[in-house]
Amino acid sequence: MEFIKPRIYSGLRDRLPEQMNYRGLVVSKLQALFERYGFEPLETPAMEFYDILTGKYGEEAENLIYRLDYKDGKTLALRYDLTVPLSRVIAMNSELVRPIFKRYQIQQVWRGERPQRGRYREFTQCDIDAIGSKSMLQDAEIIAAIYEMMISFGFHQFEILINNRKILDGMVKYAEVGDKLKEICRSIDKLEKIGQEKVRQELAKSDISDQAIKKIFSIVEIEGHHEAVLSDLEKAIGGIAQEGVNELREIRSYLSELGIDEGYYRFDPALARGLDYYTGPVFEVVIKDASIGSVVGGGRWDTLIGQYTGKHIPAVGTSFGLERLIDSMEKLNLLPQITTKTQVLVVPFNTELIPQSLRFLAQLRSAGVNSEIYGEPKSFRQTFGYANRKGIPLALVIAPDELSNGQLAIRNMRTREQEVCSIDCFIDNIQAILSKI
Repeated sequence: MEFIKPRIYSGLRDRLPEQMNYRGLVVSKLQALFERYGFEPLETPAMEFYDILTGKYGEEAENLIYRLDYKDGKTLALRYDLTVPLSRVIAMNSELVRPIFKRYQIQQVWRGERPQRGRYREFTQCDIDAIGSKSMLQDAEIIAAIYEMMISFGFHQFEILINNRKILDGMVKYAEVGDKLKEICRSIDKLEKIGQEKVRQELAKSDISDQAIKKIFSIVEIEGHHEAVLSDLEKAIGGIAQEGVNELREIRSYLSELGIDEGYYRFDPALARGLDYYTGPVFEVVIKDASIGSVVGGGRWDTLIGQYTGKHIPAVGTSFGLERLIDSMEKLNLLPQITTKTQVLVVPFNTELIPQSLRFLAQLRSAGVNSEIYGEPKSFRQTFGYANRKGIPLALVIAPDELSNGQLAIRNMRTREQEVCSIDCFIDNIQAILSKI
């Protein structure tokens, strides 16, 4: 047989059982949060027609799309994000928007990125979007969901950065650089990553004058408390970006009523979000003590669906990057110790007791207790070693002496304590012990 070297493409990862347990925990909490806010589930295919995806993200991003060419002449691509496929779904199912459609979607996406920590070629996005409303209340609701999610996962050193593409539009008009909004936004979006000097150099390469760059930085460097930033923006570009400032003020008022702690968000005129389809408020989350980049990002995208329908339908949403979220939790020791979902290991003393042990196993599973059987009885040392390696908290020992007295032994693998109970109440005893672990 020919030997094939086992290998995996860079930027892709196998997810082993322990990692899958972490993912399952995080995803279940996200689903519960999304549903609490009124979002409903949706799935779309991994592949879309190539022209469905292109022309929406900007040239730099679209270079990362995985294109798939087939013999029948049709050109497909692996989805780059979940927002564009959602737009296609709405265009094909307009009855969903009555008058508003709120969906969540948790699926994998693919990008031809240069792999690094927190950045992979294949990863999972967890999106929420509200379709059909222009109200800033929907933007505020999504920011509130972001805040609640970060707090519930145990993060404390994080910031939700908020800006508005209309303010960026105003900044471009103020700098008098014509139709260079896309180039400027893509450059500013890299400010945190490459630094001010390189952004200035990149802007200069786009034929933007030193005077215009100075004006741009006079806006993006505005900082301070919420109202101070908005007031300074009004003074600088209020005449041409007042609508954007007003929308941020409205969002702030809703966040206040929703009880969102002002210490966890700020208005940042430097926040650009590189994708071309954003039209209004944009936001992202940075975890200060994780050094992993943004873990959440989104904004308002009121014109994207119109590319498929000819009629604009307002929309706003955000995306939680599952891998970055878990990587950040791991780095900050916020992940619980989950090695297995098995709660009880059924341990027959010998092979003759396997049939009877299977009946006890079936009773445990019928009672909702996650259980498995050690099917090759050898020494207790080997059997209990298996339970310890997997992190199984309890062992149910099926032994001749106890059985002759109508009893079973329950061993707590963490304390190494063992108790004997009647066969009639062994499930109650196990459930009582599990409730205390």
